Amino acid sequence: MYYSLSILYSLIYFALGAMYPLLARYLEEIGLSGTEIGIITATGAVVLILAQPIWGLICDRTQKTKLVLGATILAAAIASIMLSFFQHFVILLLGFAILHLFQGANPPIVDSIVLNHTVKTKYSFGSIRQWGAVGFAVAVFISGIISERFGLKSIFYLYALAYMMALLLIKPLPGNKSNIKVGFRKGLVELVKTPQYTLIVVCALLVSGPINGNNIYFALLFKYLGGGLSGIGLAFLLFAGSEAPMMKVSGTIIKKLGLVNTLLAATMISVLRWFWYSTGPSHQHILYLFLLQGLSVGLFIVAAAQYVRENSSEELRITALTLYTSLGMGVGTIICNLLGGIIIDRFSVLATYRFFAFSSLLGIVPLLVIKYYYEKKPVL
Repeated sequence: MYYSLSILYSLIYFALGAMYPLLARYLEEIGLSGTEIGIITATGAVVLILAQPIWGLICDRTQKTKLVLGATILAAAIASIMLSFFQHFVILLLGFAILHLFQGANPPIVDSIVLNHTVKTKYSFGSIRQWGAVGFAVAVFISGIISERFGLKSIFYLYALAYMMALLLIKPLPGNKSNIKVGFRKGLVELVKTPQYTLIVVCALLVSGPINGNNIYFALLFKYLGGGLSGIGLAFLLFAGSEAPMMKVSGTIIKKLGLVNTLLAATMISVLRWFWYSTGPSHQHILYLFLLQGLSVGLFIVAAAQYVRENSSEELRITALTLYTSLGMGVGTIICNLLGGIIIDRFSVLATYRFFAFSSLLGIVPLLVIKYYYEKKPVL
């Protein structure tokens, strides 16, 4: 089962890596402005906020997790292919909204399946989740090469291909059923009344927003600094590739530092990274210090997901993860994608990364509240 889950992660994140790091370049190439790019990517995040809790509720209430996962993967693959035929802003806006409606269900559902599975096995969440980083890294590198040869439109077909292959791995997945039932409204009240859960969602809003914004705008930054299209692929290969080993050893790091201290360390590294990018370093120096991605993003993803799981009840695990993804990561992504595009039009891409740095700096505050006020208190 370890191999099935690892390959599934690789394929799901291969799809994301094939499309999103080069999406801004594609949209720019077909004539869209920075503001229009920001609107399209931010609208996708809005859809995630609305849709992900519903998918989580459907899974928790019907207990048909694998069916929901398979259906949404198939729908997202079809939507990706359809997007390759259009270039008008309004149609693209609607198309990406539909894509995110189905795509958004997949990562939190798989995270929940893996988190529940690892509790019963010798494997850690990070040891399986690392293969998502590997798939993402390989995808950006491959899509960069293929896009240079066949055009940027190929990112949509690579995305669809990876998702169609992922469908083959749904059937053998472990079940994700819980014998405990709870009302959705009562469950939401329970989550909101858990201060640690609410604070980690706020932290994700401020920290994960810039991380996801970087996935969109890094291609424009790299171009601004003099890098080429294939260089973007190499950069993400190194960046995402550095996440895999950090995810693998994340369990050891978390045991030594604790979840909150690990999140604090990862967030502080993100702050320093975005401030440095905003100074306009050479694109070669960015490549040399690729390990910053693993130390910040890799550790944050694993530690945050584990923290959410530990601060939510068994019957609401999927709902808690989807709410965390949509309200935390989703709102942050909306803000960073939308304002990032506007800032590029009015100032420059360097100013966008300065904004990312200040947002991540604010993300330290809820973690400090958890550490010094709530960490010693029992979870409600």
